[in-house]
Amino acid sequence: MHRTMDCKPIYNKNDNQVTVRAKDKEKCLPPSCFCETGELIRNGGFEIPGLEPGRVFADWRLGLSSEAVNLSMTTDNVYEGNSAASVQTTVTPMVETKQLQLRQNVTVTPGCLYRLKFAERLVALGTVDTIPPTLIARVFYLYQGFEYDLLNLPIQKAAADRRYILHNQVAELPVPCNVSGIVVQFEFFITDNGGSIWNLDAVSLRAVSEISACCCKE
Repeated sequence: MHRTMDCKPIYNKNDNQVTVRAKDKEKCLPPSCFCETGELIRNGGFEIPGLEPGRVFADWRLGLSSEAVNLSMTTDNVYEGNSAASVQTTVTPMVETKQLQLRQNVTVTPGCLYRLKFAERLVALGTVDTIPPTLIARVFYLYQGFEYDLLNLPIQKAAADRRYILHNQVAELPVPCNVSGIVVQFEFFITDNGGSIWNLDAVSLRAVSEISACCCKE
């Protein structure tokens, strides 16, 4: 019998040791050990509208949302494709904080490391107080009722953007071995009296690693 860092024990009829060369190690792994090679986010370009009542985009859902903020599909100020997601604050009598969460549940391979890419642009900024508008991009998982971050990227703005900004961020940790689903979430905090517009486009989630770290343990 022989055990490698990447393979389960190998047995033969004569009970002799079997040597596995490094270049052949992947042949020993089951399909569940390989990380995905394609795109995992669905409707990342926000091209497909939602068909269910209250769902603006297919495959995306709203989390917490204030009354004075709206999510819509826009064909103006788009990063790529024909449309983008647009978060807009409505006019209020006084400056107040508006919050909106846009999220998607994604099935992943335990032990793999993932990269999040997205483009965002603060198109317009209403009258703000001392708190700058903030977007927090998160990749997290749920375990026993608690949220655990794999990636947390806060973005603050002092003024409107002249163009889109593309972000490319690798998660700090791979997905735990007992987790097969994660949440990709964009949370907007805008403290104004209305008139702010923040667009989001080209969201992508892809595996960075080729083989799950969960298959590399004794």
